[in-house]
Amino acid sequence: MTPEQAIAELDRAIDEAGETVILRRYTAPTGSPRPKTEAEIPAFVRPLEAKELAGEIDSRFMNVIISPSHVSSFLPIVKGDKIVIDGKERNVEIPKRYKMRDVLVRMKLMIGG
Repeated sequence: MTPEQAIAELDRAIDEAGETVILRRYTAPTGSPRPKTEAEIPAFVRPLEAKELAGEIDSRFMNVIISPSHVSSFLPIVKGDKIVIDGKERNVEIPKRYKMRDVLVRMKLMIGG
């Protein structure tokens, strides 16, 4: 499987069973309204698995899986970026990148808040 095929497979799966979320990045520390860049993107939103719950990470946290196809202008996604799910803004706490042959093929974001 090539990286392109892996991305296409993820895109198809998200299109079939995912949901729309908003990826948001604030571009200034203050302001009224606070300046931001955002995009609606398809994603898988899932609760954390039991083995991921530890310390300050509890059942309020979630995993959001996204494809690089929809977020190129936001890369790299970093701690402090936001994901809006059902109107509620949540913080990206742990962004994980998955590569195949040095090509980014998916991102798994642990979000909380």
